[in-house]
Amino acid sequence: PIPLGGARLGVNVYLEDANDAELRATLADITAVGIDTIKQPFHFREEQDWTPADRIMAAAAAESLTVVPLLDGDPQTAFAPPDPAAFAAWAGAFAARYGDQVDSYIIWDEPNLASHWGGGPVNPNDYAALLSAAAAAIRAADAGAAIVAAPLAPTTETGPQNLSETFFLRALYESGAADAFDAVALKPYGFDNGPNDRRVSADTLNFSRAILVRELLLELGDGGTAVWAGNWGWNSLPDDWRGRPSIWGQTSADGQAAWTVAALERAWREWPWLGLMFLE
Repeated sequence: PIPLGGARLGVNVYLEDANDAELRATLADITAVGIDTIKQPFHFREEQDWTPADRIMAAAAAESLTVVPLLDGDPQTAFAPPDPAAFAAWAGAFAARYGDQVDSYIIWDEPNLASHWGGGPVNPNDYAALLSAAAAAIRAADAGAAIVAAPLAPTTETGPQNLSETFFLRALYESGAADAFDAVALKPYGFDNGPNDRRVSADTLNFSRAILVRELLLELGDGGTAVWAGNWGWNSLPDDWRGRPSIWGQTSADGQAAWTVAALERAWREWPWLGLMFLE
């Protein structure tokens, strides 16, 4: 066991556009199935209005849910990386406002994809500067908070637009940013493969891909850092689906349920270095 490790289930939510009734009902459904932790994105804006975040945080508190905020870029700018000082000031203000409800903060999402870095090309050094500035501001406002590096998207590409998780993470360590985070994260979706597909390869997209990140941390001498699953799961389209085929793989609803439970059991049994797992 390591700090922030020990696999346990959380769930991703996207509540900013929910009306009050939808918000209350969704959170009540989550607590009813025994989940106590949610991950909600909050987006940087040059002119910040705290009203939507206040509403979400208050509703989560009413259900005794722990919120792990994903502090992300602005969708209106295609998640173009902002000035690190401006982003850090916002992150620090967020921590000062909600720190009594928050234990962990995730900084950005998928910076290894051009689509989440202003159109790319991606740049681990620039993300390291953003992460380091935000971490310092959060820790100044919320002492003892855990900082989690951005969940990295699953990809086999090697740049310049998209960069695989291990390539990006290695570059992040080489940039000297290791002191800025307490855990790393990836998105070990299962795609077409079940949770007991034990292939571990840079060319294979599966649930076992989490082991690639763990092996890299051991190689870099940082085996005491936990790995979180920022997003994971399997895709099940409706039986009457007539749209494009899923790019995320496909299974039945029953298969999705069975594989989800089996994946949790595998993580509990085999991966003490894995931390929070936010089901998508």
